[in-house]
Amino acid sequence: MKDSSSSALLPLNDLQLPPVPSWFPLAWGWWGSALAIIAVIALILGLIKWNKKRLAPKQTALKLLKQGQNQQNPSDAIELVRQAALCYFPREQIAHLTGQEWYAFLDSHLSSPTFVPNANHWQQALYKKESIEEPQLLIEHCYQWVNEALPPKRGRKRG
Repeated sequence: MKDSSSSALLPLNDLQLPPVPSWFPLAWGWWGSALAIIAVIALILGLIKWNKKRLAPKQTALKLLKQGQNQQNPSDAIELVRQAALCYFPREQIAHLTGQEWYAFLDSHLSSPTFVPNANHWQQALYKKESIEEPQLLIEHCYQWVNEALPPKRGRKRG
């Protein structure tokens, strides 16, 4: 066996360690992951923007109905409902509707009918000069319709 003191006297060079690995350039998998994350974030932001744009007419109609609830008459409220409906449904489907057909269209987009059963109240509110008994109830029906029926749900029958 050799003596340990003789190994210490051998002419050895200092250890040379390789350079520490760098973060860059990243492997292609990291670039792909970063690209996927950016794409998902862009998709989410796009969906949020699209949804806000899609719900803007509904939110505006609800705000106007709520603001003018005390000084609003039913004819103004039903006109606002028609304008909101025109934002979501084809003009050809809605523009020609009046009276019972219009009320039937409105009820077809609600879970329980509220316009056809109150058609006489609506006709009085819209066409008579004297005030009706409960105009606030009719305005609440308009608010309910905008809140429930807009935007139209898929699969629900259309007027």
